[in-house]
Amino acid sequence: MEQKTLTPLQKTVIQKVAEEPKLADFYLTGGTALAAYYLHHRISDDLDFFSFNEPDTFFIHEFINKLRIELAAKTVRFEKLHDRNQFFFVLGENELKVEFTKYPFKQLESPKIMEQLKIDSLRDIGANKLMAALERFDPKDFVDLYYLLESTELENIRKDTEIKFGLKIGGIFLGGELAKVRRIEALPKMLKPLTIEELKEFFSQEIKKLSPEILK
Repeated sequence: MEQKTLTPLQKTVIQKVAEEPKLADFYLTGGTALAAYYLHHRISDDLDFFSFNEPDTFFIHEFINKLRIELAAKTVRFEKLHDRNQFFFVLGENELKVEFTKYPFKQLESPKIMEQLKIDSLRDIGANKLMAALERFDPKDFVDLYYLLESTELENIRKDTEIKFGLKIGGIFLGGELAKVRRIEALPKMLKPLTIEELKEFFSQEIKKLSPEILK
């Protein structure tokens, strides 16, 4: 089903990464990995490749330049955000972000191999998504968690997040962060039907489940 989720451009980049031995340490994670290889629930634009090891930035720049030529991209814009290496391919009116970054948190499970590419596990993506939701406000995180929670419980993802990132997530803090869902005014481009009202009501119920902790 991933062919409905990935654009031809994304497929090409993924294939090139999978074929490059020097990028074998990297695995695809984030919203695109979740949508294309697991849930098929929404459109995701970015390609996030993470590695536990320090990336060879010189080689990555060489690889990106070759990719720019093969894709006939007008230009590639590079941005260094903290330790994140982000490349923005500009093709006409379209732009694709590709990231190669060291991610120092050990995975809960080994990545899956799909189409010669390492894909982050569902547990790891779930933990990363909850951590992201705690650190920022982005409707995509809530949408992804909504569909992840169709097959597991929030408590399971919370425990995974605590293990992976070495922290304790209190009920009051978690409930307060999940309440940010009330600020959502628009959803990403969906492949499965979902309304803002359904999303808000779902997380309202999840927050209520935390009441015993909050009221201690």
